[in-house]
Amino acid sequence: MLINLALILFVAAVVALIVAAWKIADSLIKSPREIRPEDWVTFGFHPEFVRFAATDKVQLSGAFIKGNRPETILLLHGYSHSKTQLLPQAKLLHAQGYNLFLFDFRGSGESGGDYITFGEEEQRDLVGAVDYLRSRKDIDTDRLGIFGFSMGGSVALLKGGELPGVRAIIVDSSYAEFTSLIKMSFKEYLGKFPFFPLGNLVLYLIKVRTGAYFANIKPFQNVHKLGSIPLLVIHGTADRTVPFWDALRVQGSATGPAELMVVQGAGHNDTFATGGDRYAKKVVGFFQTHLGE
Repeated sequence: MLINLALILFVAAVVALIVAAWKIADSLIKSPREIRPEDWVTFGFHPEFVRFAATDKVQLSGAFIKGNRPETILLLHGYSHSKTQLLPQAKLLHAQGYNLFLFDFRGSGESGGDYITFGEEEQRDLVGAVDYLRSRKDIDTDRLGIFGFSMGGSVALLKGGELPGVRAIIVDSSYAEFTSLIKMSFKEYLGKFPFFPLGNLVLYLIKVRTGAYFANIKPFQNVHKLGSIPLLVIHGTADRTVPFWDALRVQGSATGPAELMVVQGAGHNDTFATGGDRYAKKVVGFFQTHLGE
């Protein structure tokens, strides 16, 4: 009788663990889509909305903003956000005359795709975006810049060194590797519960459902592929989502020119606001220096 009861309790515990892991995994890879068309009006933009394909044919939603210079800057949003997230930075750069291209990663905003993969499959989206820009005849595709925030910056680090025409990259609040980041996040999310077995089960379910293998998402290991492409790493000292240590790790992995801009007291989402004029001048000056003739 006791053996049967113990078996029932064990099975119930396993089922509860699987259900909990499934729900957590689902919330991570299927974040509510952020769609904010009113933001274009708020920032005074009237973009050319386009559809283009990632390299695996996933259909993506983009917005091209014409400037009065030949250079173009791609802006890559962060996890659970969309192309309108970086409109403050877009406003800053457009005032300097740059063409801008913003797009929604797969599983986000108005793009296709069912899942967010934290940088692994999103690399296909970035390649597709560059391919789209190179199909246009009204820009100089040999002078491209990338500004990526958080996950978007990590995608730029993972793939930027392999993209034709990219001359400068800025990453803001981006992670060095995803496994350590998610373990740290789980520690805060799960409280006193150990990462094993729930955390491991969540990662396994995400891998099964999306194909994303977190051990592969190590942007700091790809930084050397940037070669001579100048890199600017921006990070806040009070970032509780991606620790400041990650910025040091990314910059320290570069073999080419790499600068670090420290924003004292800034958290994960307020480097732009906290950095103020210093942030604006650094970003503008970096692109002016490295995207010009």
